[in-house]
Amino acid sequence: MKEHASTDYPLQGGHARLECMQCHIPKGKDTLYKVKFERCTDCHADRHANQFAAAPYFNACDQCHNLEGYKPSTFTLAKHKKTRFALTGGHIAVTCAECHKESAEFKPKPSVIYHWKTLDCTSCHNDPHKGQFNERMAQLRADKTPAGCEVCHSTKSWKELSAFDHSKTKFPLLGAHRATACIDCHKPPNLETKLINVDFKTAPMQCEDCHEDIHGKQFVTKGDATPCADCHNSAKWKPSLFDHEKRTTFPLRGAHQNVKCADCHKLNKTVADKTVLFYKPTPKDCAACHGANIPVAGSKKSGL
Repeated sequence: MKEHASTDYPLQGGHARLECMQCHIPKGKDTLYKVKFERCTDCHADRHANQFAAAPYFNACDQCHNLEGYKPSTFTLAKHKKTRFALTGGHIAVTCAECHKESAEFKPKPSVIYHWKTLDCTSCHNDPHKGQFNERMAQLRADKTPAGCEVCHSTKSWKELSAFDHSKTKFPLLGAHRATACIDCHKPPNLETKLINVDFKTAPMQCEDCHEDIHGKQFVTKGDATPCADCHNSAKWKPSLFDHEKRTTFPLRGAHQNVKCADCHKLNKTVADKTVLFYKPTPKDCAACHGANIPVAGSKKSGL
């Protein structure tokens, strides 16, 4: 062994434990002592099915292994950051074997896969949304690659949805809707408690799809819908935005401006076992509210 140290290939690590005949195969006088040793693959089979034969590795095994033994690999997280798929968030805690599994695509012997044709999330994960967001996932990042699942999620946590922008949907969240939990609008099937199987595109769009019509459908328009936004907004239900001046044939003027709604609108009806205030019909004649003996303007009683 001491003599071998003076050669171009000193024996180190695991190589120092080998018998001479394991490299210099006995053939009597024809035993070959000058063997190729420039690359590991001169003696060892490529266990990675040529996945690292090209640049930048060129089958340089010492980038991931050393002479002490094939395992464990010396490929660290720091080295992984220099690959096309830097490990961040929850991926840091994933063991190598959970991603790098044996694949039958390598023939004749299956080998662990290290290179994928794409690095999309769906290379490892099933799409739980069954293609609902394919169009959104196709949006391009700054580097011109598809955003994929990260258009909504991050590697920090699946439930972390800071990237999702609801304002870009058909139903921007405004006012009180911003404080509403996703599951309150996006209902899971079969009484489930998770959003994993939700059909997000069937979320309600009309107020009455989520909220009870407390007016007993007295304001329903064509299509059996109540235009709640004519009188209310998503900030809060009260006060009403109803403009008596523009929306009725009885504009409130003078002393009428200070009269409470309930002083004029008193008609209650029972709708589905609930008492509902109806705004129509409401009397418009003075006598209907003030009685028949109303002082006429210009008379001594009226003072006008």
